[in-house]
This record gives sequence, C-alpha cells and structure tokens, in this order.
Amino acid sequence: MLIVFTGPPCSGKSTLAAEVARLRGLPHLSMDSTRQRLLPGAAHTRTDRQVAYRGMHFAAELLLAAGAGAVLDAAYDQPEDRADLARIAGSQCKLIECHVAPSIAAARLRERGLNDPARPDLTEERVRRLARDYPYSGAGLALDTTALSPEACLARIAAYLGEG
Repeated sequence: MLIVFTGPPCSGKSTLAAEVARLRGLPHLSMDSTRQRLLPGAAHTRTDRQVAYRGMHFAAELLLAAGAGAVLDAAYDQPEDRADLARIAGSQCKLIECHVAPSIAAARLRERGLNDPARPDLTEERVRRLARDYPYSGAGLALDTTALSPEACLARIAAYLGEG
C-alpha cells in the first residue's frame, strides 16, 4: 500500500509523512528530497518537479511490485501528477490531504526561515496563495492541520489506515 500525503506547502504533510513512515517502518519518498537528490541546486521549476515526481513514482512502483509499501509526500496539485499516482497505485493508495489556513502556512514558512533550501521558490505571499487556492480532491482523509495538533492528526491517520 502507498500512503500518500498531499497539500500545499507548509501544511504539515512532510512532518506527518515522516512520522507515519517511522511508526510503520516504511520508506518515506518525499518529492522535495527526491528533487534535491536528482537535481541538486535546481530552481524548483515545474519541469524540475515533474522529474522528481517521475523518480518518486518509479521507486513507488518498484516497491509495490516487490510487495512492499511506502509513504509519499508531495503537493499533487497538478492533475497529471494525480493521474500518474492513480495509474501506479490504483486501489493500493490511501490518500491523506493536509489542509492549512493561508496565515498559518505563512507563519510556518517564517518559522523555518524564509530561505528554505528545500524550497527556494517560496515566499510568504506565494505560500498564502498556494494554501488559499490548493485544489483539494475531497478523496481520502482530510486533516485540518491548522486546528489539529500533530498528535491528533496522527491519531486520525492511524484510525483511517486501520479501516478496511
């Protein structure tokens, strides 16, 4: 099974994905880490992200073919990225959408430092816009990371993953 965390920047998806991967003993495939590994020093353009998605999805395909699972985290804000994920995972995918208020996303970016090497393209205004305009699918589990503590999010994720 693939456990997939989606949402806008600074919504908590990487933090939650890393903890779920640790707790379940699964590999954690992050789009930002994959991009940095495949394209060190890249500007984080759409083309760069497409390369990272292809690399991350290839690794996920190999893990699924071997009977293993993984935890993925990426924005998945483009229809073609979601379609590719559906193609490789199909019914073996558990989707978790991280919702965040624009003001909280901007505050989280400030806490990280405005020059996040993993995301050199982000500014407070861009993070606010991406959080405001994110195309949530309504599928899977919706987590409001603005209102819920990380512990409460993890409890809801555990309950969701325990479902059939």
